[in-house]
Amino acid sequence: MAIEAVADNVSVAPNMVDKRVVKQQPAAQAETVVKPKPVPSAPKIQINREPVISSNELEAKIAELNEAMVSRNQAIVFSKDAATGKDVVRVTNKSTGELIRQMPSVEALKAMQNIDQMMGLIFNQRT
Repeated sequence: MAIEAVADNVSVAPNMVDKRVVKQQPAAQAETVVKPKPVPSAPKIQINREPVISSNELEAKIAELNEAMVSRNQAIVFSKDAATGKDVVRVTNKSTGELIRQMPSVEALKAMQNIDQMMGLIFNQRT
């Protein structure tokens, strides 16, 4: 078994160098600390909580829309889903009563209801 002397200027392969080692800086440079920039405050946004259209104007527009749909043999029904409390719009064929389109869809309403039930299971009064 042979023992070899190790010199100070031994070259090391770049992939063998530990990059986590922090080099010592002179005392003059060690005192300079970079301060983080202050976080700007969030802008305040004014939200108008008043409805854009009055209920009378809304009823007039719905009546106008229903008149336009009569010529196409279609009807629009506005309602509120009992389980979720969300507004629902249904477009139906007036003569057959067939549902042409519903917004939000039945699947979306069921998903909303399931999410509400899951929230009740995840978060209760103790948490």
